[in-house]
Parts: sequence; C-alpha cells; structure tokens
Amino acid sequence: MPFFPFSRKASPRHYPAFPQNMFDTVFEHILLDDVPHPTTPLPKDVLPLCTAQEVTEGYNLCWQLLEDGVDRKAFRRLILKIAFSGQADEEERLSFKYERAKFKHMRFACANFTRKHRYPLLLHIVTIIMGNMQDAFKNHQRRSTLILGLILWIALSPAYYWLIAAPLTSWREDSATGIQAYQKRENTRLAKMVAKLEATTGHEFHVVRKIISRRVAFNDTLRTIRPSHELDQLSEYLATINGMMGDLHDHLIEKKLDGTQNYKRDRFQSPQEIPQRIRAFLSRSPQ
Repeated sequence: MPFFPFSRKASPRHYPAFPQNMFDTVFEHILLDDVPHPTTPLPKDVLPLCTAQEVTEGYNLCWQLLEDGVDRKAFRRLILKIAFSGQADEEERLSFKYERAKFKHMRFACANFTRKHRYPLLLHIVTIIMGNMQDAFKNHQRRSTLILGLILWIALSPAYYWLIAAPLTSWREDSATGIQAYQKRENTRLAKMVAKLEATTGHEFHVVRKIISRRVAFNDTLRTIRPSHELDQLSEYLATINGMMGDLHDHLIEKKLDGTQNYKRDRFQSPQEIPQRIRAFLSRSPQ
C-alpha cells in the first residue's frame, strides 16, 4: 500500500496511460447509464465473459478516469462554495454531478473487477456523502449542505485523500471466471429481491437498483475496451431499468426529506415494467 504522500503517477496503474478519447467514451457512457432506451432489445448474451487483459485494462481505465479526470483542487473549491451558499446554479450542479460520477464509477469498478468484490470503505463513505450533499442542495437543505460540504472539503484534501486512494491502487483484479461467478451471485440476489418489488420499501428498492447500476457500470467499461453492438444493446437495456428506478428513487428521497414517507418502513408497489424487465434479463442469464 502506498505511503503518504500518495503520488498517482508513481502507481503502476498509471501506465500505460489511456488516450483522451477513451476517457471521453467511457464518461459519455457513464452519463447515459440511466437514460431510457425503451425500444432497445435485450441481446442473447447478457453475461459477457471478458479476458484477463480486459479485466486489467477495465480497472485501470476507471482508476485513471478518477485520478487524472478529477481536478480535486477545483472540486474542493466548488464544494466549499456550495456549502457556504447553500445552493448551486445549473453549471455548478452539473460540475458536481460529473465529478461525483467518476467517484461512483471507481467504486463500482472495485466491486466489479477486484477479488474483494466490494467497495473500499472510505471511498464508499465519501461517495455517499457526495450523494447526500447533492440531495441536500437540490432540496434546499442549507444546514445539511453546509455540514456535508465541510466534511467533503476536508476528506478530499491531500492530507486525507491518500487514505481513500491507497486501496484503489493496491487491490488486485479478479480472474475473468471469478468476475463471472460474482455476477451470477449478484443475479441470484437480484432474483430473490425482484419478488419483493410488489411491496417494497425505499431502501429495498435502492438495493435492487444498486445491483443494476453496478452491472451497467461494468458493461460500460467493457464496451469502452471492447466496442460491440451487442454490448451497446446490453448497456442500453440495463440503463432503461436504471433510469426508471432512478426517477422513482428521486421521488422517494423527496418524500423522505419532507417527512411524508418513511424510507425504510413504508411500503409501495413498484411499477410493473421494472420487475418485468429485470426478469427478462435474468431469464437469459446462465445459472
């Protein structure tokens, strides 16, 4: 594990460096990961197997997108401005969303590509705080915006950021077959949870969406490394589910913040198209 101060260019994950067009492509995919494509058909292969080289390249691409694609000084300035003002204009909201998206994609990469198949604790916490801060300033929660913003500003400082970055460099990638086995386990979890969407809570609904989001992120990274029409179809199909669930989840968060619905206890019925699409996806997944 690297020691302080963390130097990204000293990491072997920095070499070879990917060209800018690959960063542009994967980030474009990330921004479309919840845009519905209701007419896109589900391809036959919904559990694509990747090579060992694609696993390494995929993880390193996500790492470089975060380490080279985020200007942390500028991001910290933005966080502080929003924290003290309690609001963000459209340009600032987009900037915050884009930088957070790179952290989220790296968090997904740790679950998707490494042997641990989980999120690093500090990266996970920071990404959650970013999401909570985004919800706070979007919903005019000034006190929460200030507190969360100050925490983030400190966490992303050089004195603390190296603690977040260190495991991202040292964690090792899983084998291609190990990754597919992990995805099959996730599919089993998904199949069990889909049955609960008839009467689910906001929290349970979000857990299902996270499984879908991780799979979209994996596929978006893979189709950047290995472009193909079938992978594009799979990403668009999953993005449709992700987008439908995301729109509903935003509504659930609004109800949580205004106190009209308990996020962890109150139950509701999911729109039928969501479980229908998930079941269609699972029906083509090998056991």
